Amino acid sequence: MHRRGSNSYLSIQTAFIKLRKSIIIQPMSEELDTKEALGRVLYNNIISSINIPMYDSSHMDGFAVLHEDLKGASNLKPITLKVIDNIKLGNTKIKPLQSGHASRIPTGGYLPKNSDTVVPIEYAQFNLFNKSVKIFSEFPKRSFISPAGMDISKNKLLLKKGHLIRTQDIALLNLLSIKKLNVFKKPRVAIIPTGNELTNNIDEVIQYGKVLNTNGQIISSLIEASGGIPIDLGIASDNIKDIKKKMEYAISQNDIIVTIGGSSVGHKDLIAESIDSMGEPGIFAEGIKLDRGRVTKIAILKSKPIIILPGPIQGAVNAFIVLVMPLIRSLIGLSHNNQAIINAQISDNWNARKKFQHFVKILYVHLSISKANHKINAEPIIGETANMTVMTKANGYVMIPEKITSIEKGNEIQVNLLSGFSFASRNPIDLI
Repeated sequence: MHRRGSNSYLSIQTAFIKLRKSIIIQPMSEELDTKEALGRVLYNNIISSINIPMYDSSHMDGFAVLHEDLKGASNLKPITLKVIDNIKLGNTKIKPLQSGHASRIPTGGYLPKNSDTVVPIEYAQFNLFNKSVKIFSEFPKRSFISPAGMDISKNKLLLKKGHLIRTQDIALLNLLSIKKLNVFKKPRVAIIPTGNELTNNIDEVIQYGKVLNTNGQIISSLIEASGGIPIDLGIASDNIKDIKKKMEYAISQNDIIVTIGGSSVGHKDLIAESIDSMGEPGIFAEGIKLDRGRVTKIAILKSKPIIILPGPIQGAVNAFIVLVMPLIRSLIGLSHNNQAIINAQISDNWNARKKFQHFVKILYVHLSISKANHKINAEPIIGETANMTVMTKANGYVMIPEKITSIEKGNEIQVNLLSGFSFASRNPIDLI
């Protein structure tokens, strides 16, 4: 099949829109136990079916009384009421009050029927012997009462579809006795690293000069951090039959297919040949305006998206960021763009590479706090596209539009953060 030249690059936006319109996979839901929903995205709105608190409750430790009984109470002339009950938290079977009566009540305790005011314990004197209470002050009606539904009212919209569930949200849902949730289903993302030189066995690297499949490990982690389920299908050799076999299985069992390596301009491309031999439309983008990562290819087979990432680590991660991550996010109910962003000052001048300066650029940076002014600095990390140390030194990245070709030292930039890349998921405080 004839291939276009290296100048036939699609813009990233055009490539993604075309990709999204060409596939049949759409966001889907699944039901989960609420306790397992941390980090998932709500598929439906959550509307309260009850009031919280369910009944009028006390805002203070004290005594529930009838407001009429408090008239004229003062330090010189306290009123005395008979204490008929000691209310416990969560108890709804409470004796109703009549004039001349009071009930001891804790903070959060439900008020007895007919009571309309709470007297804080500081303004009362309880007599344990004869079960009575002296009250030394009048209070406005409904003082120290949290009305039913004050925190959450029945039929109130609490969490919207597309909300990313946090620890406090799970506590709220438990409070409402919501034990099951509909959440966006995570897409299955097949990973096929390619190349005879690759191995997952460190001993083969040492003995036979093989290349360790580190890129596959990184992409797998990024898929999981982005909200997908990584499915490692193992290394495919530089053999069309082997590539097609893995591709056919990937398409039949997964929602998105990602290959790593084998994508190039001007060289034999076994992945592209394999895909084009399997049906239409096949490859529809043979390069994107991304430096680095311009040789990324995009294909569709049986309405399933296939993103062919370059082999060098920077190109692979760049292409993942602009194509795979937005696709995963769109399928789990999130916006296409990464929303975790921090403002920082760039610590050195940066200039785009001359050959591809009018492409979108991804600049990797290392964030740190300046001891001099306590501002967040972003140090540009520069290196060859295959250098793993660019990745290991960086803890954030900057998306630089096509029109921008340089950034001067001291300018403010927006740095993207990504769990697993910018910080270990359990220790985000260690970022800077």
